[in-house]
Amino acid sequence: MDWHADHYGTASNAATEALIKSQSVESLEKDNSILYDLVDLMNIFKVSKRTIFNWRAKGVINLICIGGKLYMTHKMLQNLVTAKGGAI
Repeated sequence: MDWHADHYGTASNAATEALIKSQSVESLEKDNSILYDLVDLMNIFKVSKRTIFNWRAKGVINLICIGGKLYMTHKMLQNLVTAKGGAI
């Protein structure tokens, strides 16, 4: 057994590895989709993290949770901007 795996492996890492092996993440990788995290979205929209969470609560934006972190795919961003009258 690997000493590092015993002492540094956590449930969240194991869950993340399982998620990476799942079909949904594989399809994202096959599509070469870009994932934007909260910091990216804050910079793109020039708003605060609180605003991102408010938009999510109101249903203005959808985010996906991967490994306990929130992301938006490039396709989701394109659809959002297009629906709001902009273009990417």
